[in-house]
Amino acid sequence: MVDALQEAHRILVERGTFVDARPDSRVSARVRAGSAGGQVVGTIGTQRATKADDQMSDRAVRDVLRRKLFRSRRRGRLWHAIPFEDAAELNDYLSDHLRFSRRVSWLAPAAHRKTPLFVERAVRFEILIKQLGRRLLLRGGRGARGAASYEV
Repeated sequence: MVDALQEAHRILVERGTFVDARPDSRVSARVRAGSAGGQVVGTIGTQRATKADDQMSDRAVRDVLRRKLFRSRRRGRLWHAIPFEDAAELNDYLSDHLRFSRRVSWLAPAAHRKTPLFVERAVRFEILIKQLGRRLLLRGGRGARGAASYEV
């Protein structure tokens, strides 16, 4: 992620906008019954490896902000719903998913889980603006992964 953010900084024009939007693994997805605004009948966690990746990505964003390559214009969380006809379709989806855990933690008995079901997941976003007059300089002989300094 650090390399991707540095590359985004390199190719963006001055005051260019970069949007970092990723599913928020700090919040469990909610399973709602009947409609996207219906009763919460279950939750779905995030796989452990994905949480670790997200933490490293968060660190990378904090790093480019600290180094003043970008400034944060706005950040927040939005929710979006994914519809499923029934629990079987939801389970099929989860069996192949790389981010969600494989099982739903049901909060309501099967009799209270109306169909269709909706998975409501959180997406965290941050709008980053390329700082004026900042340019990445690589120290001689260190290569692209070497230490970097900045010129104003």
